[in-house]
Amino acid sequence: MMRRTGIMVSDIHDWRIWIGQQDYEAYEGMCLEIRIMNRYYQAYLGKDQFEWFVTFERDSTFNLRVFEVYKVRIETSDLITENDVSF
Repeated sequence: MMRRTGIMVSDIHDWRIWIGQQDYEAYEGMCLEIRIMNRYYQAYLGKDQFEWFVTFERDSTFNLRVFEVYKVRIETSDLITENDVSF
């Protein structure tokens, strides 16, 4: 599998992952690596009502701040576009 590097940004209600000029949906349960202090950590994306958060391997969590930009790495097979989402 190929891993891609990009950024994750908020559009106020949801999160988007940008890799180059293409944006992808971030979704609850998504497995990704998030960069903190020059190191990537394996994490899972979660949502509690309107608060988005990431959970690390050892059950540590932190809420994502809507005005932050997070550097992420993710497997290409986990990326979905807005057109791929079925309602």
